[in-house]
Amino acid sequence: MNLPTPHSAFPGAVWPAIPQAPAAALLAVLGQLAESQFMTDEQLAMVRRPQAEALMDHAGAQLPFWRDRLRAAGLDPETRNQAALAMPEWNERWASLPVLSRAEVQSLGDQLRVTHLPNGHGVVGESVTSGSSGRPVRIARSTLDYFYWQAFQLREHVWRSRDLSGKFLSILRDDRRELIDENIHLRTMADWGPPASVVWPTGPSFLLDYRSPIRALVATICELKPDYLCTFPSLLLEILRLARGEGIILPPLIEAIGVGEASPPELAGLCREVWGAPLASTYTAAETGAMAYQCLEGGRWHLQSEKSIIEVLDSNGHPCAPGETGRVIVTPLHNLAMPLLRYEIGDLATVGAGPCPCGRSLPILDAIPGRARDLLMLPSGDLRPPYYGHAAVMKVRSIRQHQVIQTSRNHVCFRLVVAKPLTREEVDHVIKSATDALGGAFGVSIEYVDEIFRSPNGKFAEFERSFDFSND
Repeated sequence: MNLPTPHSAFPGAVWPAIPQAPAAALLAVLGQLAESQFMTDEQLAMVRRPQAEALMDHAGAQLPFWRDRLRAAGLDPETRNQAALAMPEWNERWASLPVLSRAEVQSLGDQLRVTHLPNGHGVVGESVTSGSSGRPVRIARSTLDYFYWQAFQLREHVWRSRDLSGKFLSILRDDRRELIDENIHLRTMADWGPPASVVWPTGPSFLLDYRSPIRALVATICELKPDYLCTFPSLLLEILRLARGEGIILPPLIEAIGVGEASPPELAGLCREVWGAPLASTYTAAETGAMAYQCLEGGRWHLQSEKSIIEVLDSNGHPCAPGETGRVIVTPLHNLAMPLLRYEIGDLATVGAGPCPCGRSLPILDAIPGRARDLLMLPSGDLRPPYYGHAAVMKVRSIRQHQVIQTSRNHVCFRLVVAKPLTREEVDHVIKSATDALGGAFGVSIEYVDEIFRSPNGKFAEFERSFDFSND
């Protein structure tokens, strides 16, 4: 990637540039990440261990909940120092530390927040992520943790070889918008904003509030002609379907970036077909920041193992082998404001095997199929990702938007927004495709609706269970 010369702190000292302190700090971390991405698993575990121990010691010193758990696992500082643990034994004790559930985070609340931070970690803010049963999980975050988030965002720009001089358009929620009407709400910024603009000169950026008709969003895209577009995968899918259905020629795009949701299976292919552009998917969470970035060369996801300890475990709590799908357990390493040790974030992931064509040795995910709380429940009571013949169903061009609701153990309903009523043949195709994909275990019905609303934070649930059937 041909990066521009960083901003210089001193007039006349253009190259090599001497960056100001914030940019220099980001570049220092980025330089270390450039080395660690080629480390072996053993080497990375060794260099990461002191950070994990600093997090544990900080948590145990201030929070009784963690003090008790760490002592029981033999990971408190006194026990560790006496044992002089080698890495294999350290890993065994780490694996014995109980997984922290979402329900525990919700119920414990402030009992997981420290009373003070080490010098230099800054102030504490709060992130909110959607919780199960409509209960949000509130995560305290330090300024220093946010700095690390920014450093890893820079890594993704470098990995994807982005042209920082281009136009960057985000179609997300703009909380500055006061009037929700049919008009476009667009903000223009002189640069891409932090972290990229802190370090390098960039082109302009735009924030387009998603709460407008799709047709109006498409018209704005055609007018702005962005080089990069960042939005929710479900919204990108709607934009592409409208463009394809009405023969709209979208302006050239270097890359589409999907955030905040799992990408539908056909989205990458549709993006290339309609827009001639690749799709970059990112795996992030409000609790942790970046967890995996999609590799430009291999197309799979590299775990950001320098930022978090990320485990994928089977139903027995054992690490999944390549090709197996399991629960994602994550430990953010730099947020000392609210330590989360072995936190079950509610996602599933499929472990991949190396080597990756890019040469990086960071662990690989083959797929991120969905969230555990949004799985299909089979008549037997077992759960699995909701494969319901998505690609086949979406061959019906009249479908503008859809949502699948499981209403009982043996029935699912397709809620459809359509451009025109489906023919009898199209209805039969949808029902047969879904029935076949579901293995004949479910009845399938169709409900036509005028609109499918997003959640308040702008995300879209493509599949939902209407209630919990675990005790019925």
